Amino acid sequence: MGWKPRQHARFKAALPIELRPNGVTTPLRGQTADVCLGGCYVEMMFTQEVSTVVDISIWIGDSKIYVKAEVVSKHPSFGNGFKFVQLTKDSATKLNNYLESLKTQGAMMDDSPFAGPPAVEA
Repeated sequence: MGWKPRQHARFKAALPIELRPNGVTTPLRGQTADVCLGGCYVEMMFTQEVSTVVDISIWIGDSKIYVKAEVVSKHPSFGNGFKFVQLTKDSATKLNNYLESLKTQGAMMDDSPFAGPPAVEA
C-alpha cells in the first residue's frame, strides 16, 4: 500500500478527550495531539489495539462533541490514531467551526502520514 494524501487538513490541537472502548464503563482520558474532520491522534500511555471501536468525547471550549471512532494506528506508551466512523451533523459543524478558527491561526500541519513518536533531541 502506498502513501496517499489525507482527505482532510490536519491541525495541531491539544483538546481534552475521553474514550470508551465497547464494554468499558470507565473512560480513558487523554488529549489530542492533532485533529481533523476525519479523525485525531491521541497521546495516551495505555494504547488501544488497531481496529478497536471506541466512543469518544472531545471538549472544544465549553462544547462537547461525540464521535464513534476506530483505532487505525498504535504507538505503545505514546498514543493512538483514530478514524472517525460516525459523527453527528451537530458535532461535525462544531468541529469544522473550531478547525476553521485554527486555520486562521496557522496551526495546519503538513500532509505526511504520522510516523510515530517525535524524535528526542540530544
